[in-house]
Amino acid sequence: MNPSPIEKKNLIRSFFFSLTIIFLIVIFQIQDKQTRIVFCNVGQGDATYIRIKNRVDVVIDAGPNRSILNCLGKYMPFWDHKIELAFLSHHDKDHYGGFFNIIDRYKIAKFLTIDYSFDSQTYKRLKNKLDVKKIFYQNLVAGDKVVVLNDSFRIYWPSSYFKSYQGNDYSLIFIFQENNFRALFTGDASPSVLNRLSDKSLTKVDVLKIPHHGSKNGLTETFLELADPKVAVISVGKNNSYGHPNKEVLDLLEAKKIKIKRTDKDGNVIFNLKVFP
Repeated sequence: MNPSPIEKKNLIRSFFFSLTIIFLIVIFQIQDKQTRIVFCNVGQGDATYIRIKNRVDVVIDAGPNRSILNCLGKYMPFWDHKIELAFLSHHDKDHYGGFFNIIDRYKIAKFLTIDYSFDSQTYKRLKNKLDVKKIFYQNLVAGDKVVVLNDSFRIYWPSSYFKSYQGNDYSLIFIFQENNFRALFTGDASPSVLNRLSDKSLTKVDVLKIPHHGSKNGLTETFLELADPKVAVISVGKNNSYGHPNKEVLDLLEAKKIKIKRTDKDGNVIFNLKVFP
């Protein structure tokens, strides 16, 4: 049975109304030039998405599983399927597991990580998948700098001379900077590594991603005083078996009157740089 003329008109109206809405959304997003940082709620793991000046997409770690896709699907423009930069702080699965899913859904231009000699079979599978997809792969060390649209990612750790059997000790420590805004990323860096850092250019950041999900084997008072953040972000799973974040870490942050944001309590933690803090 063929639809009536009235039904056809309603279908055509609905179609053009939908096209108009999509067009307005695209125009609005194109005109918006601000940078957005999203610390994604991926459970017990780390994942951050940055949309630089509404033009360049960056992922820093990808959580343990496909949960990262929910975050990217919500905050990345629906027409954009390219991630220009993918940083992996170190080779623990709760930081890289989601990259298996990202590679299937998006095109990654550059994959930036650390040089580590004791990789698991699971990470070797990821590396093989990156090779098959012909994704550019680079190891970063202290002193490296990646510049994007006049914003920068400056690497402070690991040192090219550093040797350890502990994977967390190699975690990338770097600052993302746009104008006067600075966010410090720490992966799962250990206290022994954090206390090695005394570079004066590390001081006075706006946002600190607390190392190792707020574990007692992460943040130190010395490092916190060096970074002196306005806001601390803890990426952590709700009711996790590790007891993260550690009470001593929370007490330290509260004693210094640093605002705390947690993915287990706040969900996705968002910073729009034009309106920060």
